[in-house]
Amino acid sequence: MGLPDDDSRRQVFLDNLVSGNVAYQPLCPGIGLCRLNAGQKLGLALQIAPEALQAGQLERVLERRFAHARGFDGCFVYLDAKGSLVIWHALTPNVHALDDIISRMLSLAMLDALDVHRVS
Repeated sequence: MGLPDDDSRRQVFLDNLVSGNVAYQPLCPGIGLCRLNAGQKLGLALQIAPEALQAGQLERVLERRFAHARGFDGCFVYLDAKGSLVIWHALTPNVHALDDIISRMLSLAMLDALDVHRVS
């Protein structure tokens, strides 16, 4: 699955993120991107459900986040109340910057293969 590689579908998802509309993009079973606000701060989240987590993935993500702090600046990693791994980043009004943010989030989670926009 992954991000839509159809430019129009991908653009609709990105536009919904920026405009404040409900936006959810499943990437594969148990993994998706969605709009998630932190208080008053608008944000984008990569959510990985507990059943989709790989053994040791949380530890590897945290290690990568701090070992490469500059490369993953702005990415916040936590477990939510359901036990899902969440990588959150503040939204930017620049839709073109969202592609880079999504790519960095997927890279941090070691899910580069799901970023079909960047892989192609």
